[in-house]
Amino acid sequence: MSYARSLTALLGIFLVGYAWADTAAKKATAPTVEQLIEQLASKDYQVREKASKALAGLGKESLAALQKARSHPDPEVRRRLDELIPPLERAVTLSPRPVTLHMTNKPVHEILNELSKQTGYKILTWPEAPPNGAKDKVVYTIHFDKLPFWQALDKVCEATGMTLQQGYWGDDAMRVYRQEAYVPFSCYNGPFKIIATGFNYSRNNNFGQLPKNPGQQAAQQGNEFLNVSLQIATEPRLPILRTGQVKLSVAQDDEGHSMIPKAENPNNNMYNRGYYGFWRGYLHQVQAPLVWSSKSSRTVRTLKGTIQVTLLADQKPSIVTDKLLASKGKKFKVGDATFHVEEITEMPGKQYQIRLNVTENSKEAQNDWSRLQSMQQRLELQDDKGNKVPSYVNITNWGNGPMSAQFQIMVQPNNNAKVGAPARLVYSSWVLMEHELAFEFKDLPLP
Repeated sequence: MSYARSLTALLGIFLVGYAWADTAAKKATAPTVEQLIEQLASKDYQVREKASKALAGLGKESLAALQKARSHPDPEVRRRLDELIPPLERAVTLSPRPVTLHMTNKPVHEILNELSKQTGYKILTWPEAPPNGAKDKVVYTIHFDKLPFWQALDKVCEATGMTLQQGYWGDDAMRVYRQEAYVPFSCYNGPFKIIATGFNYSRNNNFGQLPKNPGQQAAQQGNEFLNVSLQIATEPRLPILRTGQVKLSVAQDDEGHSMIPKAENPNNNMYNRGYYGFWRGYLHQVQAPLVWSSKSSRTVRTLKGTIQVTLLADQKPSIVTDKLLASKGKKFKVGDATFHVEEITEMPGKQYQIRLNVTENSKEAQNDWSRLQSMQQRLELQDDKGNKVPSYVNITNWGNGPMSAQFQIMVQPNNNAKVGAPARLVYSSWVLMEHELAFEFKDLPLP
C-alpha cells in the first residue's frame, strides 16, 4: 500500500513536471509579432490565415508593430495589415484612460490636479482653489487602482462632495463644484458615462370641438406623453459631435408590461431625438419616448438600449496662411476645404473684421447643412508667434448647397500684451467615428 502511494506521488510529480516543461516550451517557441507579420507573406494560405488570427488575438499589444510594418514590401502583408489595423485602432480609441490615486490628507484641488496629470484632462473647481496661496483646510484620503476615468472622477466627487458642472464655458476644461448631492442612476461604457436624469410626463385633452363620429372622438380628444431623458458624458479627448435616436431593446415596468412604443404610430418618435448638428462637447442630451400602459406601476424595472453617436476621433490642424492680413482676394486650399479671403477691415482698438468664403468638399455628411456650421469650432486665429487670438466666427450667408458658406471672423479686443495681431489662419480637419453606445438601467422611479 505504501509502495502504491509512493508510485502515485512520483507519477504525479512527473506529470506536473512534464506539463510545466511543455508550457515553457510553447512559450519559448511562440512567434513574436514581427515573425507573425512575416508569416503573412507565406506562400501557404493556411500559414497566412493562422498568422492573421494570431495577430488579431494579441489585440492592442500588437498595434504599434503592425503600424510600423504598414509599408512592408509584400503587397499581401500590406493588404492584411490594412484589415487588422483599423479594428485595433478603434479599440484603442474607445478604451477608457485608467487612473490610480493614492492620496492621504490632501485638499480637493490637489487631488484633481493629480487626476488631470494622469489623464491630460483639464479639471477645474468652481470657484477656483483658494487664492494667494491660502491652504484649503478640508482634506481627503482617496485610494484606488486602475479605475476607468469616469468611475475615478465619480469616486473623487463622491468623497469630496463635488458635482460635475453642466454647461459650456467656451473651452475644453471640465468643471466641478461643491454640492452635497449624488447621481443615483449611471452606467459606464468604455470612455463614456450615461446618466438617466428623469422622466417627463404630460397629458392633455381637447373638448372645444368634438367629432360627431364616436370612433374618432377618443383618438382626438386627448394625448399622453412619457419621455426618458438621458445625458451622455464622454472623456474630453473623444468629444461627441452629435447624437442620433435612442433605440430601446428593453423597457419593462415593475409589473412586467413593455413600455416600448409601437413602431407603426409616427407620434411615438416625436420625442425620440438627439442633437443632429455638429457641436463638439463632452456632455450631450437625448430623449426617448415610452408608453405608460399601467398607471399602477411605479418603476421602470429595466431600461436597455443603444444611442448612435458621432465622435471626433482626431483633428488635424493646418495653417491656411501665415500672412492673413495681406491675403485679401486670395484663395487657399487645405485638404477638402477651399478658403477665399474676401475682405479684411481694421477697426479701432486693434479689432479686425475678416470675411471669407469656405467650400468643403468632404465625403462625410455631404448633405448635412449643420456640418459646415462646425467651421466655427475648426477655425482659429493666431499671431506670428502661435498665440491664440481671441475671435468669434459667424456664418453670414449660405452658398449654393450645404458645403459652401460665407463666414465673418470678428477679432475681439485683446488686453493681453503678449498676444499680437492676427497673422495665421488655422483650419482643423476632423476625422469622424460612428459608434453605437449601449446602456442599461434598473429600477428607475416613474413620476
